[in-house]
Order: sequence, then structure tokens, then C-alpha cells
Amino acid sequence: MGECRKHDEDKGQAAFDCPACSAEKGLPDGDGKGNLELNYYKDVFKCWVCKDTNSMSGSITKLIKKYGNLRILTDYRLLQPEKTFEDRDETKILVLPDGFRLLKDCTSRDFKYNRAMYYLGQRGITPRIINQFEIGYTTTGKFQNRIIIPSYDENDTLNYFIARWFDKQYTKLKYLNPDAAKQEIIFSENKINWDATIYLVEGAFDHIVVPNSIPLLGKDISDVLLGKIYEKSKANIVILLDNDAYEDSKLLYRKLDFGNLSGRIRICKLPEGYDPSLIYQTWGSKGIIHYLHTRRKLKESIFN
Repeated sequence: MGECRKHDEDKGQAAFDCPACSAEKGLPDGDGKGNLELNYYKDVFKCWVCKDTNSMSGSITKLIKKYGNLRILTDYRLLQPEKTFEDRDETKILVLPDGFRLLKDCTSRDFKYNRAMYYLGQRGITPRIINQFEIGYTTTGKFQNRIIIPSYDENDTLNYFIARWFDKQYTKLKYLNPDAAKQEIIFSENKINWDATIYLVEGAFDHIVVPNSIPLLGKDISDVLLGKIYEKSKANIVILLDNDAYEDSKLLYRKLDFGNLSGRIRICKLPEGYDPSLIYQTWGSKGIIHYLHTRRKLKESIFN
């Protein structure tokens, strides 16, 4: 960001020259105005001059993605302060678990890296998917020996993560949830194309193998997600739950088929014993595409 023009450590507030304003003026070393302010306790930034014209406002994560690199972004997410303020209603800031490491930044020399990659490989998860969804793993702390699939909201702020046990040693808790209300978030909201067909799946491992999908983190839809789909979706909504949840799928179909969503809801029925993740593991992307093509409407008579 260049030279810091002012800094209030108590408030977590700092000011820099705006890189967008400086670029427009042909001043790569900054324009000396200090119009870009950020607050690292609140995870927000704004340029007071070009916030609208150059989209220079939002989360600090967005700023780093635009002007930084993946290493800086990873460091920021790990080191982001957990301090909160009264104007945030004492809301706890979610951070990635202790010892989290991006798999793409690790090698076989790193402790338990091979075991984590073996587990993902057994599920058919490729390096492309690992990189796309910023999948990592941990070997220490409360979430030790778990694959971590992080979720970010529309402002690229961490809002949830899935922690799945991968070690050989037996554990009763295959999944361990973070201290966050999953019914109040939309998983991987920053990756959704609201103009294209959206697929609703159960879990995060289904989500990472189904294009433009949203995991329900269960078998029902939250009010938050339902409202966002109703407001923003422009194409069809396809329900793709596990085979053993087909009755839940039909209930969800009926819940969604109203208002401007009416006529745009479709449903897929998977073969017995399968979920999208297992289909991908067994037949790869061709298997997923095959079953996505089986989507269909339901007749109203089926609910009578």
C-alpha cells in the first residue's frame, strides 16, 4: 500500500494513497492525498474520492485480491485481529483455525501433507479444485488433522468453514463445526453466479464438485438463503440432494416453487446410495454432468 499517511492503532484505522486514484494521475508512488482509509478491526476499506467510480470500497480481502497476491491474502486471514467494537454489536469475527495451511503452498516435506492429499485424492478431489476453493488442512489445535474448506461472503470475508477429519486414527467426530451460525450465512457466496442455473446440494464436498452450487449444510433451506435466491437468481434452481433425502428434496421443491421462482425449480434423483460427492468420486465430472441432465419439473399432482 505504500507509505502510511496516518494510523490510529486504538481504532485500527489507517490511511494510504489510493492506488486507483494514483494510477489515474500517472503517479505510481502515490498522489500524497491519503484518501484511502481502512479499518483492520472491522475488515473494511474505502477511498473517499473514487469509491463509486472505481469500486474502491468493501472488505480488505477484496483490496488485497485486487492489488496483492495469494500469500498476502493468506497471511492477512491468519493474522487478522479478533478485536470487536460496539458498533459491530459485539459480533465475533470468525477466523481460520489454528495451524491452518493452504495445501497449494505445502509440499510432501510438510507434516501430514501426504496424508491430507491422499484423503482428498481418494475422493477424486483434484489440485484444480483444491486451488479454486482454497482448501487447506491443520495438524494442531482444536481442529487438528482436518481438511478445511473455507467459505467467504459476497465481500470475500470469511463466514464459515467445514472441518473434516482425514487422519487414520479413529474419531467419532468426522466433522467439527466452527462457532458460527450456519443458518445466517450463505456458503461460498462470493463464488455464486446468480445469472446462471444454481444447484442446491447438501454438503461442502458436494458443493466443490458441482458447478455453481450452494451447499445447504443440511437438508432444508435457511430463510437467509431463500430470500437471497428469490431476490437475485435469474435462471433455474436445481435441487440435487443425496439419494436418501429425496422426500426432503420434494418438500424443498414445493417451498421454492412460488412467486418469481414459480416454474424455475427442477429436481434430480440420484441412484440409491449416492450423493454428488460419491458420484464425482466414482465417475468424475462426466458422472456429475450426466445426472445434472436428468433434472426435471415435478407435477403438482405428486403433492396431493
